[in-house]
Amino acid sequence: MRLFKLRSLTSRSFKLPTFKMRLFAVCGAVLALTGRPRTASAELMYNFQVGTWSGGAFTKQNAKQFNHCAASANYNSGILMSFSVSRTFAWSMAFAHGSWRLTQGQAYDMAFTVDQMSPLRARAVAIGPNMVEVPLADSTELFQRFRQGYQLRVAAAGQVFAFNLTGTSQVLPALLRCVQANLQPSGTTTVAANPFAAPAAANTAGQRSNGGGQERPAAYRAEALSLAANILGSAGIAGFQIAEGDGFVDASWRANNLFGMVRIEPKDPPSLISAGMIAVDAAGCKSKFASGSIPASNNNDVPRMFTKCGDGEQGYTVFYFILPRKAGGYYVIGTGASGAEEPARQVESDIRQATLKVMGP
Repeated sequence: MRLFKLRSLTSRSFKLPTFKMRLFAVCGAVLALTGRPRTASAELMYNFQVGTWSGGAFTKQNAKQFNHCAASANYNSGILMSFSVSRTFAWSMAFAHGSWRLTQGQAYDMAFTVDQMSPLRARAVAIGPNMVEVPLADSTELFQRFRQGYQLRVAAAGQVFAFNLTGTSQVLPALLRCVQANLQPSGTTTVAANPFAAPAAANTAGQRSNGGGQERPAAYRAEALSLAANILGSAGIAGFQIAEGDGFVDASWRANNLFGMVRIEPKDPPSLISAGMIAVDAAGCKSKFASGSIPASNNNDVPRMFTKCGDGEQGYTVFYFILPRKAGGYYVIGTGASGAEEPARQVESDIRQATLKVMGP
């Protein structure tokens, strides 16, 4: 199967040389996500899952600085499609197939369309022997087309390939959030990402905004404070100190080596919320990082996940669960502990049960 074969152009005639390093970085991202040997051009910082899309944040070769976020999905045709958003918010799509034999650096004429939109001409650059990347225009309209569309059709070398855009409404915003989280200046992490902050600093611990430079609504903070106080009291947490957030979190609390937060998400679905929380905690972790979802214990269980930064006494673990909000949207409730993770696991279970009790049926 050769998707890109005819009308090849040498890399000299390609007019976007500044994309070259980013193209090789994306190649490393997709190879890492598919489990194939990883190139030296990209190193995985952490990964996350959004529906059927496997995503991750990556650095450049031999560099600790964040470079881009990417996510990929496999199709029945054997083709793996991915999207990438760089630290400068340049975005692209890529296609890979194990049987392709491409000449690295060559560019190929192609066209693509999403649903009924007029076809757009583009050039796909071979960034490996079996993979091409297509830089996409800096266009909000095009981004929304991919996010809201149902099917992508790609025409190249006299062939037409179709890709259902299942899950792009969630994965594309997740990639943007991933980039935003990793570009946050150090020192602007949430309480969950910095459990060693003093309670008095809890107001500044959440000064990261929603990604648009705006503070959280005052009504959210008031609601989150009330909910946090009720569930902590119901769960029997002794000696807690609670404070409102004014940025990423709406309320935060601390009790000895335990800490936690409440955030209201008015629109995003749970899968996107999970990806966002993992991205935020990963960006705030300056040590070894791990994350994952927690399997449901029964059909009525709420979505749950965890993040872990570092090991031993200097490490910390945060457990999150996501609960529907009667006024619409969701509550994200996190419980963490520095050092051993078992105290956080037990308290999270108590808080989860207390929250269900406080909120009622």
